[in-house]
Parts: sequence; C-alpha cells; structure tokens
Amino acid sequence: MQFRVWLLVLAALVFGWLVPNAAEACAVCLTAASEGDRTADAYNWSVLFLMGMPYTILGSVAGWIFYAHRRAAKKRSGARSKARVYQLGWSQKESER
Repeated sequence: MQFRVWLLVLAALVFGWLVPNAAEACAVCLTAASEGDRTADAYNWSVLFLMGMPYTILGSVAGWIFYAHRRAAKKRSGARSKARVYQLGWSQKESER
C-alpha cells in the first residue's frame, strides 16, 4: 500500500515537471498577480465579501438569539419581583390524614 502512495506522488511530480502548463494557475489568478490592475482589485474585494457574508449572517442570527434570550430573562425576573407571594400556613396536624 505504501508503494502505491509513493508511486502516485512520483507520478504527480513527473506529470507536473513534464507538462508545466497544466500546473499553472487559472487565468483569473494570473491576472490578479499584476500590480495595480483595477479588475484584479475588484476580483479580490468580491472574494472577500463573498467569504465574509456567511459569517455576517450567522453572527446576526446568533446576536438576535442572544438578545432575545436576555430580554426574556429580564422580563421573567421583573415579573417575579412584582408578583406577590402568599405564604400558606401548614401544620403537622392537618397533614396526618
């Protein structure tokens, strides 16, 4: 099994050495390498926003859940402090049925 892995790695290296065009990056990545290109800058910013959007949405939902939980806890504690508590009398004689 280990021989097959080494053979696969060797084949990949030989393929990359013999066919250098197959090992190059895509056309979009090569244009991003040029300095000061407005298209490359726009591409980089669009990738940044696309990668950041799931985190923004997840953070917004988690923040809303946290806020709703804290608000509900505050309402519960406020309702408990305002409610009157009546202590019922209890004696041992009444419970001996």
